Amino acid sequence: MEVLSLRKGFEIIGLGLFIEKYRMLVIADMHIGYEESLIEQGIHLPFSQYRKMKRMLSELINNLEPETVVLLGDVKHEFGTATRQEWTEVMDLLDFLKKYVKKVLVVRGNHDNFLIPILKKKNVPLYDPSYEINDILFIHGHKEISLNDVTQKIIIMGHEHPAIILRDELGIKHKFKCFLHGKINGKEIIVLPSFSPLMPGTEVNITPRARFLSPLLRNIDISDFRVYVSEPNVGIYDFGKLKNLYPEELYF
Repeated sequence: MEVLSLRKGFEIIGLGLFIEKYRMLVIADMHIGYEESLIEQGIHLPFSQYRKMKRMLSELINNLEPETVVLLGDVKHEFGTATRQEWTEVMDLLDFLKKYVKKVLVVRGNHDNFLIPILKKKNVPLYDPSYEINDILFIHGHKEISLNDVTQKIIIMGHEHPAIILRDELGIKHKFKCFLHGKINGKEIIVLPSFSPLMPGTEVNITPRARFLSPLLRNIDISDFRVYVSEPNVGIYDFGKLKNLYPEELYF
């Protein structure tokens, strides 16, 4: 699998972020159980999302051999009680991860209200609202946060499901999940894409900042953040600064 270094010791691989110093793989926004939620809305899709995510995780683990996996919030999808699909698939996910890595931990997301009983059953710690390790702060990204109150130098987050949309010479639009990486107010921020195949996310190059999902990203200027598109089994592409991908430069 192709790897791209964001900074020393921090690498994009697939839809995950690998922190070499801690042998740590970080992924965000799996939204397990989304198909069952769609059925309630009258939309019927095959229950294939979890199998795809498990396969992607297996490839990452085989390539990286991490000691720790961090699930950066929204492990499940339903806001209310855990559905049958969520319970079954999250249990299987935790069993799978614990078989291959020494430690699994979860940072609580806004969709994880009824995840606690499952985590307790599998003895997996839940960190709410954040997990800290030396100079790194892990957050989901759905809660208000002031950079002035953060003592860590690096913030790693999910929630926004960042993506970009581009239009080719025929006017056909193409949407790509992406990582965002930038510095502001002395802090380095890394935003992970959704790990879910069914969650393409916020089109950050055409969506007004006031409509971003994350309070943190709504309150800062991310136009100078770099955009990295990662297509599993295809490659990782540096698209430069976000401001260069705004609508007037939407063509390739």
